[in-house]
Amino acid sequence: MKKHRGFRIWRSVAGAMLPWLLLLVVGNLFLIWPPLEGEATLLRWMWMFTELTAFVFPFLLFAAGVALTRKLGYSRRVLRVGVLVGISVVAASYLLGSWLAPELDDRYLASRDATTEDMRRFGPRTPVGLVRNLRFVEANPPEEYSLRAGAPHRIPPNVLRWTLHSPVALAVFGLFNVILGVLSAKLTVVLARGSRRNARIAIGVLGGLAFYACYVLAGPIEPFLRDGTMRSGVAAAWAPLVLPAAECLILGYLVRRRRYG
Repeated sequence: MKKHRGFRIWRSVAGAMLPWLLLLVVGNLFLIWPPLEGEATLLRWMWMFTELTAFVFPFLLFAAGVALTRKLGYSRRVLRVGVLVGISVVAASYLLGSWLAPELDDRYLASRDATTEDMRRFGPRTPVGLVRNLRFVEANPPEEYSLRAGAPHRIPPNVLRWTLHSPVALAVFGLFNVILGVLSAKLTVVLARGSRRNARIAIGVLGGLAFYACYVLAGPIEPFLRDGTMRSGVAAAWAPLVLPAAECLILGYLVRRRRYG
């Protein structure tokens, strides 16, 4: 019975996330096919698909939280199951984005001419490759930093730290997001069906867009390109999490207030 119950739970999660995945990932990639015009290859498309899927998974966990609440009811158990589902999904997201996507990108670069040798100087841009790159730059600081892909030995160390930390911070956002989905479902249960659906979509979409805006604005790349500012990469990766954490506190308070008056 437990296996059947687990299968039904994951089926509900997949049913909630799949339409958004098709819209945000598959639809987007088919709109830009062939990718990068003359450089279009199946390997390149697979890299783009893997990287984009890894990035959007944490955002889609809001829909998973809503689906779990609908499936399991408005009990305390739904929060525990939501956290377990969230951990599974963000773990898959991290593996796809931080390990598989860089490996695919490196294989694609290796299939091209010798001009990509400098880009592959530290190996695939997995956490191992990024740490190797960071240690080299810290030990051999260049006269001038650069964000050119062909010069990884000149990438600012704060950008490399941000690249290392941001996938982990994004995974934590995914855990917040599944909890936000559960809380939103509990908060809107008293609304009529159409209003309930619209309210949940609005909370999920607006919350996701707000976090993405914070993610972009807090990043160290734009300040560096603008005037050479070396903003802390670690702080830039983790600071946007203040927003979903605050959302969880507010929605949790509203749910308790509605429940207990």
